[in-house]
Amino acid sequence: MMNKKLRILLCSVFLLAFSMASFAKDKSEKKNTCCPLFTALELNLGGAAWVEKPLSYFTFSGPSLSVGVEMMRAAKSDSKWVQQHQLRYIFNTGTMAISGKGGSKAYFGNYTFGMMTYSTVCPNFRLYYGPDLNVLGGVVNNVHGGNNPFTIKGDLSVGFTGMAVCDFKLGKLPVTAIYQMSLPVLSAFIQMEQGYFTEGLFDGWRGGTWGSHFNMRNRLHADLHFSTWSLRLGYNNDILTNYATPNHFQYVSHNFVVGFTGNLMGWSKANESKKIKTALYTY
Repeated sequence: MMNKKLRILLCSVFLLAFSMASFAKDKSEKKNTCCPLFTALELNLGGAAWVEKPLSYFTFSGPSLSVGVEMMRAAKSDSKWVQQHQLRYIFNTGTMAISGKGGSKAYFGNYTFGMMTYSTVCPNFRLYYGPDLNVLGGVVNNVHGGNNPFTIKGDLSVGFTGMAVCDFKLGKLPVTAIYQMSLPVLSAFIQMEQGYFTEGLFDGWRGGTWGSHFNMRNRLHADLHFSTWSLRLGYNNDILTNYATPNHFQYVSHNFVVGFTGNLMGWSKANESKKIKTALYTY
């Protein structure tokens, strides 16, 4: 009986010591790992078109402008998880596409959080994939909107995002090409009922699937690396649709992207001896 208790005690001590050693090793590895914050500042210039029924049966189109910031950081552990944060402010103004007259303006704020893991297909090609959360809100000002031209839009969606990253060189210039697609699966959205804001009539929050609510975002960029910073050139496409009776809202934009990117918070002299884990770049 004593031998059995002694064996149990020794096994417990061994397991405790092993766990403490593993924890200390993991803590030491995290302490000696530096994960710089990838940051991109972007300016988007292009055009957009939108239609809202029954406020107006005409399609409005015009210039589109948005400014945004993107941040990514890798996990300090041995896992291949990467966090992504994107924040954008979008401004649009347009006239009726059929006549070039009238006026409508759209203002949106958009935040996206993604948690992605990645697989290395070959040394210069990686695939990132995982869930993301998207929050969008804004106002559409349609001067043909009846009693009150302002309508409020709100959208909360959960879906998947995927990103393909390829490293190559143009002569001696290192380049990272990136394509990312975000596709929400389940959504809840709010929009005004019949456009009569003064009467306080709203649809309220509704659940949306691809049958009643469809969003998509496509991003195609090339980051040209110059020393510690990079020049970003590319294209952004946004699609936003709500099919909620009696209001239907459709929005599509195409934008040219220019920006600056780089890995921040991690390249000081104090971190030269640490293991560096970058979220996106391998150069």
